[in-house]
Amino acid sequence: MKCAITGALSYSGRYLAASLLSKGHDVVNLSRRGVPIAPEPLSAPQARALGTHRVRLDFNDVDAMARSLEGCDVLFSTYWVRFADRGGESPHSIAAANCARLWEAAKRAGVQKIVMASHTRTSVDSPFPYIAGKAKAEAALRDSGVNYAIVRPCGIFGDSAQESILMNNAAWVLRRSPLFLLAGDGSHRFQPVHVRDIAALMEELGTSLKTSGEEVDACGPDAPTAMELFTKLRDASGGMARIAAAGPLLSTATITALTKPIDWITGDTLLDADDLDLLTSGLTVADVPDDPRIKARRSLFEWIEAQGRDLGRSYVSSVERYYTVDTR
Repeated sequence: MKCAITGALSYSGRYLAASLLSKGHDVVNLSRRGVPIAPEPLSAPQARALGTHRVRLDFNDVDAMARSLEGCDVLFSTYWVRFADRGGESPHSIAAANCARLWEAAKRAGVQKIVMASHTRTSVDSPFPYIAGKAKAEAALRDSGVNYAIVRPCGIFGDSAQESILMNNAAWVLRRSPLFLLAGDGSHRFQPVHVRDIAALMEELGTSLKTSGEEVDACGPDAPTAMELFTKLRDASGGMARIAAAGPLLSTATITALTKPIDWITGDTLLDADDLDLLTSGLTVADVPDDPRIKARRSLFEWIEAQGRDLGRSYVSSVERYYTVDTR
């Protein structure tokens, strides 16, 4: 089977590519990136091949994208945009429009199935631009006429601390700050999935070419509250911060503003108000959190305990990782 992956050398795409290649499938890397963000789990020959034989997508040229996808049986899309500067246009609107063009290109190329990584609890009417953008991309996929599947994570953690930006950078702050503020009352839940589990789910759905319409939550078994999650991160990493819920006294915009000195130090964006609003929205858990398939996946709590000594030792810049691309 010939498989196309957006970002086969990036985060979840890397794990998906490694698994598909190990089973004898051909993989086309749809990306500017020529060097993986981290070597594992790809072998050196696999990484070189994906870096050498890559296709840079031009979302303004559907015909060119279609030519790039010719002969592919399945398209796996992990594509999205977090940051953009285009006259104030929302990066999530840009990403949704680009996805619609990619689906059209796949249809023209004769791709048999598309698997999209989306987000839990999407809605086109959502007040959150990220969620609404994902929902619009989903709607375009359903209307594409191509067999499809949608997997819905709300966050991903990986094999190592450094690979897991959200967890690592939270621990970095917990190690260095005397106070760690939580938005609201700290009771909102978050149910992330291990990268190997979402990659396995995407592969399972994508290699079933004749089925269509699968829409599956890609969450892990643990759904801690914010207070529980950051307390576990602090204790496992040896941080000393006092964790306190801000309650109604401080808005998410105010809490975000308090993190700006970290952005100045690191040259990154630790989080923005949209990120924090989403984390307190109730949208970051599965529709059925106790689904048996979810319960069978890797545990976030066990991962935190295993990675604790490494979590937060150094800061990982999302801008450098995903937007300063090594195109060699």
